[in-house]
Amino acid sequence: MKACLGCGSILQDSNPDNLGYTPDIANSLCQRCFKLKHYGSNNSVSKKQDNKKIVSKINKEKGLVLFIVDFLNLYQDVIDIFKSIIGPKCFIITKSDLIPKNIKKDKLEENIKNVYGINEKIIFVSSKFKDNFSLLDNISKNYKKVILCGVTNAGKSSIINTWIGSDITVSKSINTTQEFMYLNVDEKVIVDTPGFITKIYKSDVANKKIKPLTYQLQNRYFLQIADINIAALDDVNLTIYLNNTLNVSKRRIKTDFAYDIIIPEKSDLIIKGLGFIKFSKNAKISLNIASDYFEIRPTIIGGNHE
Repeated sequence: MKACLGCGSILQDSNPDNLGYTPDIANSLCQRCFKLKHYGSNNSVSKKQDNKKIVSKINKEKGLVLFIVDFLNLYQDVIDIFKSIIGPKCFIITKSDLIPKNIKKDKLEENIKNVYGINEKIIFVSSKFKDNFSLLDNISKNYKKVILCGVTNAGKSSIINTWIGSDITVSKSINTTQEFMYLNVDEKVIVDTPGFITKIYKSDVANKKIKPLTYQLQNRYFLQIADINIAALDDVNLTIYLNNTLNVSKRRIKTDFAYDIIIPEKSDLIIKGLGFIKFSKNAKISLNIASDYFEIRPTIIGGNHE
């Protein structure tokens, strides 16, 4: 059987509604990956992934695990998946070129480790500029098998393509990789895995450097970020670390809000899938999204960048 080089699905030419369909079995890509690669579109079927099954299979592979996530998508669900992986592993923060330059990565690494209780090594990499790929070579040199995994859209396939020069399909669509893919490279097996799916408010893939935006939010005003409204009971300063493509505006309150969320000082309000907002002081806020889509953590950002 022949597998699609883009997503790992077994190629078949009998049913367009099933995974791996291609009109010509001699093709190297399924129709879904062909459309993603050449047109950026995807109207084809995707396989529903099960995070626990993916973790179980990863744990049976018995190799070095590189767990990949981007700077804006660090929240507890992601950390829980990372901690459920047993054996040697490393925490990889990708798209490091998007992190503001005035954020010191050594301090950021220390804060992430302290906030989430991570003992493993953290490496910041950029596929765009090939930053720190020599570190990936170094930490994996004693392993015959390296498994790459992470939350969907974290940039896993881009890392593999940059690192070993393969041609895995890269896109902004959820779950581009459908099956475990095994790539033989210099007497080493590189394993690409389907992306983990977590509950997020909205998926918004950042593609340019994050520009922190600081606002003083006075009483009787609210901040509108796309379709998210944030109002504070008292005057408060906050700094936004979100995709720069989101529209942000400050508006006067015309209707009453229920201020029912407590933000401790030096905390981040995470909007899952979009990024986070840093609060320097205690705040009581109103937020118009369900509790499943946000969480609060001690800030991972130091104070010197503001």
